[in-house]
Amino acid sequence: MSSDNYLKMVEIPVDTCDVIVKPSRRKKKDVKQEVIEMVNDDVMEKNEKPRRLTKKPSTKYNKIKNKIKKVTPVEDETVTVKSSRFDIISVQVVAIFVLVIGIILTNVFIEDSGMNNLLRSVFGTETSTISTATYSEFEPLLPSKTGEVTLENGVMTVSGGSVYSPCDGVVESVELDGEKYNVTIRHSNSFTTLIKGVELCYLNVGDDVYSSIALGFSNDALEVSMFNGNLLITDYSLTGDEIIWLV
Repeated sequence: MSSDNYLKMVEIPVDTCDVIVKPSRRKKKDVKQEVIEMVNDDVMEKNEKPRRLTKKPSTKYNKIKNKIKKVTPVEDETVTVKSSRFDIISVQVVAIFVLVIGIILTNVFIEDSGMNNLLRSVFGTETSTISTATYSEFEPLLPSKTGEVTLENGVMTVSGGSVYSPCDGVVESVELDGEKYNVTIRHSNSFTTLIKGVELCYLNVGDDVYSSIALGFSNDALEVSMFNGNLLITDYSLTGDEIIWLV
């Protein structure tokens, strides 16, 4: 038996109806309030932390960055060149300083050096030790510093050893006499000294002579005589290590 027949039998009224369910509407969010919240969030984010760029660098930025990288080595190379130039200048300054010191030392210790001769020829600085003074204006010393010196008739005899000039002067002549030398020293235009019996002479003609530096040596006795022009000087005496004029 069908259900409809059964319902009719029991006389139960049956009604049919359609149920329509309306979809619920979502409550629209207040647009004004949403805008206010977005602005407030943006302001707070700017105050607290700097905003990071999320975009990739542009092509123009990359080109500038590459140019900067290419320029950097050139700047480093420029610095290196300046440093090398400074080093070269330092070496030149040191070389000039050493050269000047060498010239000064040469002029002091080597009077007849090429530099001294050049300066004399250019500037006329050559000076002569020969003066016009008379013999009495000199202060002579004994011709020996260690040996015995005796005086007889104006002639001094040195027992031997190193021999010295009584006064400063210039070697005028060196003459061989047998196996020994006779050395003439000029002190001024009129004053000279003759030393006989020098076995070993340290100087040549034209060399400067100093009373404090030995000019020769002999194992035997030597004779030392002083002249005023062509006249033998006899008016002097020996005192200590000095020669005293009696005029």
